[in-house]
Amino acid sequence: MKARGIRGGILLSLEPGDEAAGVSAMLEAHAELLEDKVSVEIAERTPHALIEAIAGQVAAAGGTLVDVRPPTAVMQARGETVIVARTVRSGGKVDSTGSVVVLGDVNAGAEVIANDDIIVVGTLRGLAHAGASGNDRAVIWARRIASPQLRIGNALAQAGGEDGAEENGPEVAHLKDGAIVIRPWHTN
Repeated sequence: MKARGIRGGILLSLEPGDEAAGVSAMLEAHAELLEDKVSVEIAERTPHALIEAIAGQVAAAGGTLVDVRPPTAVMQARGETVIVARTVRSGGKVDSTGSVVVLGDVNAGAEVIANDDIIVVGTLRGLAHAGASGNDRAVIWARRIASPQLRIGNALAQAGGEDGAEENGPEVAHLKDGAIVIRPWHTN
């Protein structure tokens, strides 16, 4: 079993041959890692008893088991990050199996689609779809979000006509209770 930090908690990746006793002993020795949100990526043919053992260890440590993922879920999230070192002009399209970083603006009429996060160092005026593969933990970050349409996972938000809004610093769009929320970057 491998453990790595992810946004909002820890991901435990099971490997073929992992057994409940060995995994339980390792988790018991590192119980502090289980005090927050825990996700588990199962290996092919992971026994149900192993998942139950992990769930018990997480509960004993005071954490929450938030999801159990098939082995392909993380493989999809490990796509290449595409870095665009220019403005994406109207009619342009950037597509990535990972994240997209644009070192400029995304003009109206342009599209940016990513299976993970979208980061725009300038102003986002075009369509942005983060989490296109269903990743509802993806975010859209930009110096200013002025897009007529944002998508995160399966959620959709359209502009409310505030095109003349003042620029108060970077903004981030994320899912909260199934709806897309845009907030200033500097607040929690």
